[in-house]
Amino acid sequence: MFKFLKEEIDNREKSAERIAYLEQKYGIIFPDILKELYAKTDCNSIKMCEIKIDERSYVVASLVTLEDGDIDFEYAADDARDEPMCNFVPSDWYPLAYDNGGNYYYWSDKTHQVYFLDSEDVDEQVRISESIEAFIELLNTSIVEEE
Repeated sequence: MFKFLKEEIDNREKSAERIAYLEQKYGIIFPDILKELYAKTDCNSIKMCEIKIDERSYVVASLVTLEDGDIDFEYAADDARDEPMCNFVPSDWYPLAYDNGGNYYYWSDKTHQVYFLDSEDVDEQVRISESIEAFIELLNTSIVEEE
């Protein structure tokens, strides 16, 4: 189901606790597909993926981890809600992944669509997929780094 993961681990208990905390903090519900994904990874190792949309390429280098770290969910979500990013990131967007330049892919809590936001061109919000499931499938079919 998650071909883009370098390896799957049993992270169900740890991720369930962290998701419950994040859901309470932000007043959101993580979609089942994300609960399944985080149950199988600590997000430290995915294969590089390159998604092509409208003749433009978007690299996905890593998933946002749930745990405290350099680029974790809570840090990125809080950063998106502070100045100046709150002027560009809709309040229902939550971090999902990022590219090599630190630009984020966000999922919408309202629609579950996935968007890309380039931090150097914040006025352009690119819809990558109509659903998180579709985004996962894009990752599965756009692997450029094979192990």
